[in-house]
Amino acid sequence: MQEIEAKRKLRASEGAHFFFTLIFLSASAIILSSYKGQKCGVNMALLANMVFYGLTIWGTYLLITMIPRYKNPAIKIFFNFLDVCFGVYLFALFLLANILFFSKDNDCKDNAPVLNYFTQLFLVVTYFIFLILLVSLVTNILKRFNKSSVEYEENQSF
Repeated sequence: MQEIEAKRKLRASEGAHFFFTLIFLSASAIILSSYKGQKCGVNMALLANMVFYGLTIWGTYLLITMIPRYKNPAIKIFFNFLDVCFGVYLFALFLLANILFFSKDNDCKDNAPVLNYFTQLFLVVTYFIFLILLVSLVTNILKRFNKSSVEYEENQSF
């Protein structure tokens, strides 16, 4: 029995994950190589480091999961667990970026403009992602509620 086979096509979410990872991994790599020495009132270089190393691991994970298709249910459960772990990590980075960016001690706009811009861009993109997730969650709940109410009305008409 073959446990691994080639995928025929990628899902839309896999492409979105790939481009998000590629963009922020390359941006954080450029920042760490060229602008790491910028100092300001908060440690925004920590965020760039955490984004770089986290997305390096996530990019490796994406390559492992995007190319082949796994049939083993235990492997699928493990990869779903890793998806949840990355979601928690991304949310923690989002919270850290909010804390650093909206801190009273943040003078990075003048002293470390590149780090400040990277943090601001990271916040805008993750706010947008979480907004999409929230809208899809509400839509899914409303769809399920609507389906259950239609089924209830159909059962009552007999």
